Amino acid sequence: MLLAFVMIPLLQKELDTFKDTIWNTHRIRQQKDTALPHGVPDHIYNFPGEYYLEESGWPVSEEQLEQVAAHAGVLEVDDDYLDARFRGECERLIPKTEEIKPEDCVDAFLFLKTHFSLPATI
Repeated sequence: MLLAFVMIPLLQKELDTFKDTIWNTHRIRQQKDTALPHGVPDHIYNFPGEYYLEESGWPVSEEQLEQVAAHAGVLEVDDDYLDARFRGECERLIPKTEEIKPEDCVDAFLFLKTHFSLPATI
């Protein structure tokens, strides 16, 4: 779980950066025998008319989202993948995981592993 505390926020940050700066801004070249548009994904999404496409999403109300979430049971699941006491001790040692750089993740994990201590509960 120490590794999850360090790596999950780091991986999410790296994936978000990749999505925003590389994947959705790269140019898709024209391909033979396909009806798919070519161009930059963000531009295609934001300006479908320029690619002879049309917006085909459906408006969804907050009430509909709540109904689906209740039906799926996702509102009953805790958002946090770490126990509150465990997370508290990790955050005491490393308060800002968002500042950990990829090249520092091993050192952060080893620091946690060395200094982590949860007092026993009675």
